[in-house]
Amino acid sequence: MRSLSATIFVICNIFASIRSEAGEFEKLVIPPTYGGVSKGNTSAAHSVAARSYIGGHAANTECSFGTECTPLHDCTTMIYEVAKNCYYGDKSLYCGSGEEMPYVCCPSSPLEKNQVCGKSLVQGHFYKGLGSYPFVARVGFKHINTGAFAYPCAGSIIARRVVLTAAHCALAKADGHRLSSVRVGEYDTSSDPDCASTGFCAPRSVNHAISHVIVHPDYKQGQYHHDIALLVLKTPLNYSVATQPICLQKTRANLVVGKRATIAGWGKMSTSSIRQPEMSHLDVPLTSWDLCLRNYGSTGALESPNSIEGQWMCAGGEGKDVCQGFGGAPLFIQESGIFSQIGIMSFGSDNCGGLRIPSVYTSLVYFQEWIHDNTPPE
Repeated sequence: MRSLSATIFVICNIFASIRSEAGEFEKLVIPPTYGGVSKGNTSAAHSVAARSYIGGHAANTECSFGTECTPLHDCTTMIYEVAKNCYYGDKSLYCGSGEEMPYVCCPSSPLEKNQVCGKSLVQGHFYKGLGSYPFVARVGFKHINTGAFAYPCAGSIIARRVVLTAAHCALAKADGHRLSSVRVGEYDTSSDPDCASTGFCAPRSVNHAISHVIVHPDYKQGQYHHDIALLVLKTPLNYSVATQPICLQKTRANLVVGKRATIAGWGKMSTSSIRQPEMSHLDVPLTSWDLCLRNYGSTGALESPNSIEGQWMCAGGEGKDVCQGFGGAPLFIQESGIFSQIGIMSFGSDNCGGLRIPSVYTSLVYFQEWIHDNTPPE
């Protein structure tokens, strides 16, 4: 049942709050593998269209491909999760109804085992926010005396037991704290579980203990050369709607100056005086290497001006940026519905968010061979 936390939101919590003013349900896109529900365009093969809602009976309803309209008590793959996670009186989730027992869209085959990277199970603007970037993780440090956790950095899920982050985060000497775990499935740090305004709640966030850390051998503390590390977890992650791996960019061919990318995490934004509890994200343009050198060349942080094809890349400079707390966070692009990570947040200016002052990221294209060679098999 470990993967059903992703499956279950086809029948839990969400339909009750998305009825239109006319009393009908909006059409929803359902990723059939996970049974997820999201607002958007529909097709004949992958749609749910409960057009009427009268006395708890959903009429004229089709289940998504790979599921079958089944009495709840006969759907052994879902009944435990329904009992645990759903409101008993929520009758807006049926594909039909008998005298007393609801009918649900029950998966007719197990969830696929071969996980695809770079996909969000939440589709469309209706779910923007919660679940949109399920590959972003928090890097946890535990206080040696109190056991309290601090999360000064972020990382990205690239495999079931591997989280990618910056070396300066993995080796950080937080006062009284030691690197301990990675927290996945998080969106709002002030609530657990995270719930959307629709009533849909994601699975609870989970801390996974770190087994060991693999830091690039050429990294030197206090500098930002080769600022990359792998956090290897003791136990594999259970993928869900809130926990998914991201793909890694393999080529720099499309990483041209001006291309838009996104960074996400829980740090402070230059546009805010405080850190927000919800995951923040910012779209930034890739900038020229010359602009980077003009800002950082005299600091000694960057090596001789090789080119943007080196171990760094720069992005930002539009008068807004991510600041403290975003170290190790992923910089990524989305093409054809697939998220690919292109960089790791490494360092920036004290004048965070200044106009024509970009931040500097570790280039994943440059380090792809090192990542591949050091990622343990699943």
